[in-house]
Amino acid sequence: MAKAKLKQVRVGFMGVGGVARWAHLGHLSKWEDVKLVAFSDVNKEGVEKAAQEFGAKAYTDNKAMLDREELDAVYVCVPPFAHTDQELLVADRKLALFVEKPLCTTLEKAREINEAVKKSKIVAAVGYNWRACEITRKAQEIIGKNPISAAYGYWVGGMPGVMWWRQMKQSGGQLVEQTTHVVDIARYIIGGKVTSVYAAGAKGIAKKRVEKHDVHDNSIALLTFDHGTVCALGSGHLSPQGFRTGIDLLLDGMTLTHNNSELRVKHEKGEEVYRNTNKPYEDEDRKFLDAVKSGDGSSVCCTYADAFETHRVTMAANESMETGEVVKL
Repeated sequence: MAKAKLKQVRVGFMGVGGVARWAHLGHLSKWEDVKLVAFSDVNKEGVEKAAQEFGAKAYTDNKAMLDREELDAVYVCVPPFAHTDQELLVADRKLALFVEKPLCTTLEKAREINEAVKKSKIVAAVGYNWRACEITRKAQEIIGKNPISAAYGYWVGGMPGVMWWRQMKQSGGQLVEQTTHVVDIARYIIGGKVTSVYAAGAKGIAKKRVEKHDVHDNSIALLTFDHGTVCALGSGHLSPQGFRTGIDLLLDGMTLTHNNSELRVKHEKGEEVYRNTNKPYEDEDRKFLDAVKSGDGSSVCCTYADAFETHRVTMAANESMETGEVVKL
């Protein structure tokens, strides 16, 4: 007998800090087909406050929450360094899984989780919300089958205020923690596989004025795709006045610029500008929850397996910056 489709998805959260609040909980709490059942967080005061606000039960132990509550899906919204056994516990219970980017700070942990997700055959998604933008679909429509010769990506601006971000072991560095969005959208739009990565970074400036700082001030990574496209990526956090976030895609006679809010298309006849008209965080959640209800994990915006490929690229860039060598994938 076929399994009945869920009418309401019972959701738990592991981590209810910043990204859980501003990217997910607000709209999930308003959707009739979602029931926020339980939250778990190491911050006892914070998780109790969130649980009271959203009508859920509060825990400070992930395993206890999973053992005591009936859930269909779990969101893991913790800092990069805090990924320990959360995803493994969820996969072991064969619950659906949504993980906020980045996956973690090492390749080994991401690989372990990826294998567990594959083995359990659960619905698993990762929050690369640029994929959910309406302008991403528009860019793909305009490009069609035309080859992309090269791409230039950027995530250059100021430095996030949280202490863990400025420490390599806790964030993985800016390329892993922030520029990963640009790496992922490059992979998604360009298509194919990244076959090699070479990267170099500069350190020492911010360290003189910022406590416990050991990430690169700026870095540049060069990605080569299997079909010949090359992509240069710049990351930097010495520009609180703002600089640039987005990606330029160069085709024969046409350039597209995607910055997560608008798409600019330049060609011989002039320039067209498309504004993003949807709410990417809501749309990626909607696709995930619909996938949980239907059981079709292929319909999410970004599967864990695909996010793992993006993570491999950012990890390769870190390795290249450390060794000075080209890393083959």
